[in-house]
Amino acid sequence: MRDALKKTGVTFVTVAICLFAVASAWGDVIRVGSETIRGRITSMTRTEVVVNMGTTPRTISVNQIQTIEWDGEPALLKSVRAAFEVSRYEDVMSILDKIKVDDSTRPEVRQDIEFYRAAAAAHLALAGSGSIDDAGKLVANFIINYPNNYHYWEATRLVAELLRAKGSVDKAIEYYQLIAQAPWPEYKAQAGAAIGWAYLEAKKMSEAEKAFDQVISLQVSGDDTPKLLAIIGKARCLIAQGQTDQAISMIQDILKRPDLVENAEVMGRAYTALGLAYRQAGQIKQAIMAFLHVDLIYFRDAPSHIEALQNLVQLWPQVQHPERAAEAARVLKEQYGREVAVTN
Repeated sequence: MRDALKKTGVTFVTVAICLFAVASAWGDVIRVGSETIRGRITSMTRTEVVVNMGTTPRTISVNQIQTIEWDGEPALLKSVRAAFEVSRYEDVMSILDKIKVDDSTRPEVRQDIEFYRAAAAAHLALAGSGSIDDAGKLVANFIINYPNNYHYWEATRLVAELLRAKGSVDKAIEYYQLIAQAPWPEYKAQAGAAIGWAYLEAKKMSEAEKAFDQVISLQVSGDDTPKLLAIIGKARCLIAQGQTDQAISMIQDILKRPDLVENAEVMGRAYTALGLAYRQAGQIKQAIMAFLHVDLIYFRDAPSHIEALQNLVQLWPQVQHPERAAEAARVLKEQYGREVAVTN
């Protein structure tokens, strides 16, 4: 092939330059659902990006964007996104450490690198690995420094989640309320459900129930996860009021849906609520079975897993299995840094 190229007067360098020009011509790559949009992003805010696709610019709403690949970005940044999408946050941090930036690095690429580092640190901290305070500073600084980045809403949500994990419920709600100001109904539903759960964790039942009722009344198309979480939260409020039969009925309606089997967040919270309802009703064995669903199947939802384990530590001795209580306490300590005493 080399000889053939020489005969035509074409060098490998020329070929490489041509290939680079072709690759660069693709520009930025925006993935919106099943569609791939190629062009040059000319402006970006927290709510939309504008793409120059030739003669006509196209405006894309941020809530529709799955990912953006920036023209000229380091190849490793694609690996970062791939690892992030499957929750391999330690890999994200490791790959980011290998990416080098300099004065020629595009600002949008720098922002992406900062976001994925902050977001990965936040997810690790929420799972019990790493400092919540350090992660919180990273994501909070991202929001302050880049208020018009399309990652703004996710970074804001992570700040709120970290504040909730610290027990700073009122401050967390302030950040959720920022998300509720987004122009899309699904974001308002997500924020409303999160506000309800934050109030629930703070034992502010009337405020929680009001927030859940508002979400349940919203008309939102597409993913109904926020509404389901609000229904489960409402059931938790009913459990606190002693209305366990009604709560169990609400939760079982959700558990019957086959399309939710892979939704760890919804199923984890539903089974945790079911366990609490059975425990409140004095049905200890049924409660243990519900919490075991979380421990064995839906452990990927860390808040549900922590709560299920805490209940199992208390419930196993009641059915003469203190050794299983000790095992649950061990997982709580090693995986989440939570100390829970086992009582006989």
